[in-house]
Amino acid sequence: MRRILLTADAPDLTVETVDEATSAPLVEVAARYHVVIPADHLSEPPMLADGVRAAFLCTDLDAFDRLRRLALGGDLLFKPSPVARLDLLRRGRRTLVAARAVAAGANLDRADLAEVIGGAGIGAEHGPAVVGRRALYALAEGTPVDFGMISEDPVDVADAPGAGRGEA
Repeated sequence: MRRILLTADAPDLTVETVDEATSAPLVEVAARYHVVIPADHLSEPPMLADGVRAAFLCTDLDAFDRLRRLALGGDLLFKPSPVARLDLLRRGRRTLVAARAVAAGANLDRADLAEVIGGAGIGAEHGPAVVGRRALYALAEGTPVDFGMISEDPVDVADAPGAGRGEA
């Protein structure tokens, strides 16, 4: 089984677990096969006669992850839907999490923040905008940092007593 990523609608898209990526339209790739089977909701592979060249088409990221582990009797075509593209982008982006426990009311400094790949927090590129803001809630180590958890306006760290040490 070959795993083929169709990128005609998303030319910059990459997925590490494919054997081939092509910008050819689906209709052109489908011409390689006798049959293309929609497979997003496939629970078991169908039985195919000898000599039938089949491809299984999925558009959902969870379906792709599930189907690539099955012993399919043909190739797996992945044409990511807009939602799947967002999921792929989220999986690969760097986000902010609490590097250590932060008390509610503490002024955040750079040491309070860590970056992870694929998290649900604010994009890591916003780290400088987060530094100097007050935590509105207590944050456990590893908690994704979201704009709803921090004050809107930065606190002047130089003037705030106990800045970055958990004191308000």
